[in-house]
Amino acid sequence: MMEQALQTITLSCEWSEERQCFWLSSSSPATSWAPLVFAWHEETFYGTLIDSVIVNGREVVQLSPWQALTFFASRPSISFVAIEWKDEFTAQLETWARQIWDDLRERRFRPDFAAWKERRSTLWSEAQHTRWLGLDADPHPFITTWRSLAIADWLSRDPELRDIWQEIIKDYPAILARNDQWISGEDDWLEQIGWLGERPLFTVGLRLVEPPEDGDSWTLETVLIALDDSVVVPVDEIPRAWRPYEQSIARAIRRIETIIPWLGGNGELRNELSDDEAWLFLSEESLKLTEAGVRLLLPDWWHNIRQAQLSIKAKLSPSVHAESLFGLERLSDFDWRVATNGIELTEEEFAAIAEQKRRLIRLRGQWIALDPALVRRAQTLMEKAKQEGVPIHEIVAQTLLAEANARDEATDEHIPIHIDVQNQFRAFIRQLHNIDELPTAVVPPSFHGTLRPYQQRGVDWLAFLRRFGFGACLADDMGLGKTVQLLAYLAYVKETEHPDTPALLICPTSVIGNWQKECARFTPELRVYTHHGPNRAKHEAFLQTAGRADLVITSYSLAHLDGDDLKQLHWHTVCLDEAQNIKNAQTKQARAIRRLRAKHKIALSGTPVENRLNELWSIFHFLNPGYLGSATEFERRFAGPIEKEGDAHKKAALQALIRPFLLRRTKTDEAVALNLPDKLEQKEYCPLTAEQAALYEQLVNDTLERAKAASPFARRGLILQMLNGIKQICNHPALYLKERSPRQLVERSHKLEKLVELVEQIRANDESCLIFTQYVRMGEMIQELLSDLFDEPVLFLNGSVPKPTRDRMVDEFQARKAPIFLLSLKAGGTGLNLTAANHVIHFDRWWNPAVENQATDRAYRIGQTKFVHVHKLITTGTIEEKIDEMLEQKQALADVITEGETWITELSDDELRDLLTLSAAAKGGA
Repeated sequence: MMEQALQTITLSCEWSEERQCFWLSSSSPATSWAPLVFAWHEETFYGTLIDSVIVNGREVVQLSPWQALTFFASRPSISFVAIEWKDEFTAQLETWARQIWDDLRERRFRPDFAAWKERRSTLWSEAQHTRWLGLDADPHPFITTWRSLAIADWLSRDPELRDIWQEIIKDYPAILARNDQWISGEDDWLEQIGWLGERPLFTVGLRLVEPPEDGDSWTLETVLIALDDSVVVPVDEIPRAWRPYEQSIARAIRRIETIIPWLGGNGELRNELSDDEAWLFLSEESLKLTEAGVRLLLPDWWHNIRQAQLSIKAKLSPSVHAESLFGLERLSDFDWRVATNGIELTEEEFAAIAEQKRRLIRLRGQWIALDPALVRRAQTLMEKAKQEGVPIHEIVAQTLLAEANARDEATDEHIPIHIDVQNQFRAFIRQLHNIDELPTAVVPPSFHGTLRPYQQRGVDWLAFLRRFGFGACLADDMGLGKTVQLLAYLAYVKETEHPDTPALLICPTSVIGNWQKECARFTPELRVYTHHGPNRAKHEAFLQTAGRADLVITSYSLAHLDGDDLKQLHWHTVCLDEAQNIKNAQTKQARAIRRLRAKHKIALSGTPVENRLNELWSIFHFLNPGYLGSATEFERRFAGPIEKEGDAHKKAALQALIRPFLLRRTKTDEAVALNLPDKLEQKEYCPLTAEQAALYEQLVNDTLERAKAASPFARRGLILQMLNGIKQICNHPALYLKERSPRQLVERSHKLEKLVELVEQIRANDESCLIFTQYVRMGEMIQELLSDLFDEPVLFLNGSVPKPTRDRMVDEFQARKAPIFLLSLKAGGTGLNLTAANHVIHFDRWWNPAVENQATDRAYRIGQTKFVHVHKLITTGTIEEKIDEMLEQKQALADVITEGETWITELSDDELRDLLTLSAAAKGGA
């Protein structure tokens, strides 16, 4: 039998400082020699898990520090392979590896105390942060580096060793101690981390004993604590079995001295502490000692009082009656208490204790801790409250949160003032929660109409809040008669109060005509002055004209332009219709409106939150200034936690605060009982044409490529610009390409083709329809197309249409003279009664369901007698279809906070691509 020929393989090894690994190579590719060389090597699973990489154009085997150590230290002789080292460094690695390996097997290594002392990290909890030394000096610095990296690699690879390391740092907390607290020697440290063989059977600790009832001095004892906590003895009563460790005890005491120098010197610790010293020891020094692994035995009550917070309680004096509370802005007649750790102090007791300036006080058999800074702050708060009073809105907010058991923990450093209110006050709060129990506001005969039961309750609610000086947001669903409720309320106020100043109504320009007609219909005796148009009264003429009216109607734009005139009057009511117009609190328009003076403020809005919660804050800041805090406080306290983290407790707290002042009923509420005809919402799916698909993909790819290199701010702008372009492409290529005279209009967009098909069916049945789009140019194209196809006038209402023309359009549509009514979503989505329509078509989607519902409610509202069919056109396979499911869940303020399109800009590149990529079906359909 022939012997197998011996194969010689020459290897070279180099160290990569950058990657912290070894590269092993030969003159031939690694695939030809590595299986033979590593056939015996357990750490690479006998050559099956070799990591080969290309370095400088050649294939090498990459080894981790531990793999390299085991390879060089334990290389066996193989009968059919001879391994030779090509260079001196590689040969030297074998010698160094065997030295490190022998040290590890015989445990002749230890952590490097000097490196630990110099480290910048405050915690040393991971093994890879440790530097390891041999017991003898290393002949070369690379040995130290390799040893440390190999041990860290070893610990990270072996789960059992990793668990052992975790046990080591658990048993020896000194290894985690802050290095600036360890000033004693290396031997002491090595002993404490268990590296010098058997540790003492005990640890050295400190026990703090409170003073006796008749004494002032605290006792600090140095004690020895058995590792199993079975024995605790003073250091001067050391048991015989522990005496061999007296040097360890002395080292431990010196270490405590180095951590807390004022505790002693010359190897002895003080055993008496003053009040201030005991406070310093408990509040600050105990933390340092605990972090360093020193055992402390502290009084049981310390944990409780260190967690205790100082709070101020204010109880309304018995002389204050509930009726007298309201209409006032602040209250100052209180019986004050200060509470901490379950103990209540009268104002006099608190003042007497504060005079002593002690931090730790035993009172009524219990210890309490008083921080002088907090004491001074509490005294300042009480004094300020006495002089300036506590805002009524703060008292109401606290009571609402308490009644609802809603958690709203303060996160700043202020001391909370808890108001203990009377039963009469709580009864008022409960009335706010149950609208059916409010006193009835008898609407006078001057109101020409019949209120539905839920509308009467809305008037009762407005009158009730007026009586107590609180602003109100009537947020009923579109079509439930907010206009009627306000007019009945104004008639009631005129009849019962005979105010000597008028009410002011601010509304969008597009609905001024609607308000004029509703006033003439329901409150013909109400003297109305419409402040609008180029010939409107100004300055002194305005005061005279407005002063003769019961109601002044004006627009949002004039509220700012004519703000100086409007703020001269103290209105008996200021009401904002479509109050979401002040959702941005920083606009000049919103600021001008907030400067208006009024006895009562009302907001009407079906969508008090369109996009972000700060819009709700803006409306409430108009209604009840300060009630929800400043904009910054509201963002920190509610908007941030709810919108970013979905904090359910904060959401519940906010709901508890706003619910009494925000009345919202929907058409589906049982209490409303509208008996409206049915409404069917149907999605009409339309594929893209080939032209649309090509434009869509090109826009998405180009934008995502540009977004990679853009700043965060510029990236958001690019994405929002892209989303607008995508919507235009989904509507029609000519809209996106800005074609002035597009050809083949219907053939280039299946969505437009579907619209024509729907309108043909609607007109064949002699029915009327509303068509909503957010693009004026798209509306113009549709208007021209449908006018030609059906040879009848097609109305188009957009922001450029003047008020008289708008009113005429509404009249013509309601009279069935023009059965097709096109509307831009912003100009025609609110405030109009268009019940002649029984079809509503959303040609493009506004990615906010509340806004779409507002538009639908132009037709689906009180006065509608016909079945209403809502059609929503969606292009398949695009972002329109993918986002449609999300829209279904974005409905009401109490349940969801809508985000418009801004959330899309925060997605990662991959998430964006997933959302925007056309589906295979969309490409195929195109």
